Amino acid sequence: MATAARLGGSGHESPPTRSVGVVEWIRQNLFSTWFNGLLTILSLAVTYLLLRATIVWALQANWLVLTKNSGVILWGRYPRDETWRIGISLILLIGLSAVTLAAWRSDRYQRFRSGALIGWLASPLVITLLLRGFFLPTPATIGNNLGYYLFRPDLLLRLGQEWRASAALLIVGAMAGITWGVSPDRLRRSLAVAAILISLILVVPLGLHSTDAVPGLSLPRLLPMLLLLGVVALAGWRAGLSVTNIPGITRLLLIGWIITLPLIILILTAFEVGIPHLDPATVLTIVNPAIWSGILLTLILSVVSILASFPIGVLLALGRRSGLTIVRLTSILFIEVVRGVPLITILFMSQVMFPLFFPVQLTIDRVLRAMAGMTLFTAAYLAEVVRGGLQAVQKEQVEAARALGLSEVLVTGLIVLPQALRAVIPPIMGQFVSIFKDTSLVAIVGLLDLLGVLQSIIKQREFIGAVREVYLFAFLFYFVLSYAMSYASRRLEKRLGVGER
Repeated sequence: MATAARLGGSGHESPPTRSVGVVEWIRQNLFSTWFNGLLTILSLAVTYLLLRATIVWALQANWLVLTKNSGVILWGRYPRDETWRIGISLILLIGLSAVTLAAWRSDRYQRFRSGALIGWLASPLVITLLLRGFFLPTPATIGNNLGYYLFRPDLLLRLGQEWRASAALLIVGAMAGITWGVSPDRLRRSLAVAAILISLILVVPLGLHSTDAVPGLSLPRLLPMLLLLGVVALAGWRAGLSVTNIPGITRLLLIGWIITLPLIILILTAFEVGIPHLDPATVLTIVNPAIWSGILLTLILSVVSILASFPIGVLLALGRRSGLTIVRLTSILFIEVVRGVPLITILFMSQVMFPLFFPVQLTIDRVLRAMAGMTLFTAAYLAEVVRGGLQAVQKEQVEAARALGLSEVLVTGLIVLPQALRAVIPPIMGQFVSIFKDTSLVAIVGLLDLLGVLQSIIKQREFIGAVREVYLFAFLFYFVLSYAMSYASRRLEKRLGVGER
């Protein structure tokens, strides 16, 4: 049995395993020469002195600065009676992590991989709604607010809600264009056109009101609406043509329309008119993101920035290699401009410049603006990382896939991107770790992340001077999570065989 166990795949006996005792291992690795022995002794002496001083300080340190302020450190000014939302969000992240680990660690759970991916992509929106709270329109709200579009569009202008009509029209136009590109069925195309016509009928009264979209020239609002509708529908049609060969695309299209209908109703009607029985019903009490702070804010900024920046970075990398001149130049311009300035500049611009690109009536919280700035900054760097991976894919494989009749979308999604992303896992994870640590910069723009809260704690009279304790805690927090991300990256690399020939 022992002899058979040592036989290799070719039938030859493998060499016996060499084992040494503890004393022999120490002699070979620590005292193999007089110089190595001297280095070992010096290292042990220095380690003893450092550990001794650290242990003595730890026994005398004022750890009450952390225990008495644990709630402030964890969730800051978030209402204590609503902290159960934080617990549910944490459970959601832990559950997604467990499912992802099981799905990629064992082939038995391979079927859960697509669900885990969808869950991670949807988690920023779900967690944001859970932590911030939300309201939904009631039947009375829907009936009343839809009536404004047909009979009292001037009230929409007074309430500053006219942007909702354009947003809904663009979503319907995109879905209709995709439907025309994907399906040759006349019935489906007719229903798509009917959806556009119904939307237009709803917004025509509002569109007849003038707008100053062009300085010095008053035009009906319907003209820019129709122009944007045409552009979006054309883009959707081209996108639909490129995904016709994807298995199950018709079913995905149906799911898209099922999601679009309630989304359009929500966009059009989810606003208050000042009449209590007609206003939307509050499902979860609104907690202003401006009071999010502590570890909660740090984790939210990190998770949202990481999850949202990855698909944007991939699209930017693909756009930079696109054959369409306008797409390529736009991607290059964005990447080079964002990478040419430090993150702190992007954060200041997100607080000052972002509101200038939105309607005056539309206010975006400064936490959400910080998320947007960090997401775009990370996406620009990820785009260059992914572009390096794309260049590593051999052209012969792309040509072979095209010869088999695969569309460009399938060639990119099934052949190019998997190999490109596999080759650049280490720098991608390095960028994720970097943006996680860079969340501490939001304190400069007035947001209280973990470091901001710790700095405010040590200003309390009873904890003045407890600087080492709080910064040691911050060090351990950032180190543990950064090391966990790096460890997960190494495990993924090992499983995918990155670097192996």
